[in-house]
Amino acid sequence: MGPAPNHDGATADDKRVTVLTFDLEDRRYCVSAESVASVLGIADDSALADADDPWNAGAITVAGERVRVVDLPRVFGASFRTMARVDAPKLLVFDATDDTGRYYGWLIDNVGTTSDVRPAALEPPQVNTTHIKGRLEIEGRDVVWLNEQTMHG
Repeated sequence: MGPAPNHDGATADDKRVTVLTFDLEDRRYCVSAESVASVLGIADDSALADADDPWNAGAITVAGERVRVVDLPRVFGASFRTMARVDAPKLLVFDATDDTGRYYGWLIDNVGTTSDVRPAALEPPQVNTTHIKGRLEIEGRDVVWLNEQTMHG
């Protein structure tokens, strides 16, 4: 017996979610697109790249709002040296804020596109972590779906 259809005739396995893909070095990641408020270009990331803690690499002001930055190339990648980083990084700014009202932002190498995916197609993470929802294939590439809510802790 298959999954029961919901009120519009679709099953839970047919449910789709829009994700935004992005790159860190040669790996592709994604997050739920509805949680992203904006994507910004960063002209100079040297102050963020030199921070002692990549999970709290500093804060920037965007349109009068403070954004706490997580340096994802240093958290998940091998780009521990500034000279190995991309020339024009991007900043994903999320719609969630911390307890001081600062928005969360992730420094990334490059932003991709949005795609509609089926959460039921997720393969569970190979390691025990709350930061990764799982893996799936988008446009023929392996993509790691990050859990932005647990990463903002």
